[in-house]
This record gives sequence, structure tokens and C-alpha cells, in this order.
Amino acid sequence: MLDHRYVAGFVALVLAPLVVHAQKDVASCKPLLDAGAKQATTPFHGYVTTSAGVPGGKPRQDEMVSVGGMHYFQIQGKWMGSKVDAAALAKQGEENMRTATVISCRRVRDEAVGGVSAVVYSTHMVNQGVTSDGMTWIAQGAGLTLRSESDIDTGDGAKTHISSRYEYTNVHAPAVAE
Repeated sequence: MLDHRYVAGFVALVLAPLVVHAQKDVASCKPLLDAGAKQATTPFHGYVTTSAGVPGGKPRQDEMVSVGGMHYFQIQGKWMGSKVDAAALAKQGEENMRTATVISCRRVRDEAVGGVSAVVYSTHMVNQGVTSDGMTWIAQGAGLTLRSESDIDTGDGAKTHISSRYEYTNVHAPAVAE
């Protein structure tokens, strides 16, 4: 099993633009809040690329699957189950948003993702010295997040870019490494 702190941090960074609870600007972020709530109850397979901004550093490719209220992560080629279930993750997301000092969202444009019509939203959040700016693509009709791009600045010189895309068909729990 994965360490609870790693999973909570990883998922919080990846899903930050999606689980926009306790907004400082609730009205502008409602579509993202709705998409996050819908994704929390919908099986999905996420593909995540994280680059830490280190010169010469290689971006890390990870995957996550959420099905049946459980989360699974593929880290360095091995699938592992998370100790954090969907309810605990939602609670952590709510806490992160509650303590945020700045949160705002803005509809930017309409754009297709893989042939699916989507609305693109920009997001901005500041929480405990960490600033996150991103773009999130929400499928028109289905209301699910198709893609997100986030730039995270921890305030201590460390900067990270996270690219995520999500699929919602043929999602199954992976075989987990012992």
C-alpha cells in the first residue's frame, strides 16, 4: 500500500482544480465544483505527467484509477491501492479549500478534447503559501473533467507542472502489487 501522505499530496495537486469546495468565489467555480462532485462518484482512469522544473529532470508519468470508491495509483510501473478512500479524499479536499486564502475560476473558451466539446476554465488558488494556477476542460453535456493543466509554486523556489487527462469508459480496478 502507498503512504497516506504521498497519496493525499499527489491527489490534492492533481485534483485541486476539480474539487473546488468552500470557495472564496463560489459562483465562478460552481462548474468545477459540480465536475469534481460528479467525478468523485464516476469511475475514471487518469493519466498524469508531473514535471518538477528541475533542469535536465525527466517528467514523471503516473496513472490513477478510481472505481468502487477506491483509488489505485501506478507509480514507477507498479499498481498500488491507496489507504485513502473517496470519502477521506473528499474530506481532505474540503479542508484544503477551507484554508485557502484566494480561489477564483473563470470561463475562458469552448474547445474540443479528443472530439468531445468542452468548456475551458482557468483556476487560481493560494493556500498556505502555495499558489496554483491552472486550466480545466469540462465536457459539455457529461459535466466531467476531461483534462487539466496546473502550475504549482510552493513559494520556496520549487515549481511543478501537472498535466492530467481522464477517461471514463472501460474502467476496471488494476491488479495491485503485493
